[in-house]
Amino acid sequence: MDFYPLNLVLAVAVASATIFLGFLPTRNIRSEFLAREVSRAVFAWVLVAMISPSAIRHYYFLLAFLCFGSWWQLRRDHALSGKMWLSIASGLGISIGIMFILAITPRAYPPGLPQPGQGLLLASIYLGGAVIGLAYVCHVLTQGVFANSGIANGMVQRYVGLLGGLVFARAGVLLTLLYLTPGMSGRFSVKSYSLPETHRIGHFSGGEIDYIFGYSQDITLPVQTIFLLGLILIILPTLAFVAKRALRTHAKTQATLALIGIWLLGIIAETIARLLVL
Repeated sequence: MDFYPLNLVLAVAVASATIFLGFLPTRNIRSEFLAREVSRAVFAWVLVAMISPSAIRHYYFLLAFLCFGSWWQLRRDHALSGKMWLSIASGLGISIGIMFILAITPRAYPPGLPQPGQGLLLASIYLGGAVIGLAYVCHVLTQGVFANSGIANGMVQRYVGLLGGLVFARAGVLLTLLYLTPGMSGRFSVKSYSLPETHRIGHFSGGEIDYIFGYSQDITLPVQTIFLLGLILIILPTLAFVAKRALRTHAKTQATLALIGIWLLGIIAETIARLLVL
């Protein structure tokens, strides 16, 4: 059964989350906290393996085993060894783990893309997954602050600040991708017209929205793309701002809801983006 693009979205998100977990200092943070999150990465990689094509499934079981090794070391309070195992899993997951899915799924990375589209599409894939992964890590760190796990509120604020930067970078890549490669997905087109100034400025028909700006240009976007733009350009940045402000005022519930919203809506946004090849 084909579970694309869910396998790709989850793979990038899990690999990104393990990278951000690996950067956490172990001097003050309790090993139990890191061990619990790494154990979740084990099950996440198993899930990725189960929903990936059989030809590459064994590779994600290997990543799950590496995370299991990290969990085992952290559980025994061997922080350095645990982080070394986690670093290996993170590096292999974010590189070869993603490339395998792209190589075996032609529609994920269509051959013959124009040169600008190749780099932008990879950036779109990685940034989208990084937003999801970091939002999840920020969420569990926020819970750790109030659970006395040795996590400082200032460190969480720095991670949330980085999350905001990734959200805006993701939005910029999407806009650039649409602008520089408008025909890449076959779903975005720009046409010029010479129309009277009194012509109506918009209408809805056939599942598409046509806007006429002034009287010189007509841009046609599918409803799915408009929804994606709303998520990535408006909703996710707003939630990132709310989360950062809530942490400054120690509003736990508000920060938690905002971060949960980012990684859940991020999964939806990336699923749509992968289906539209954007």
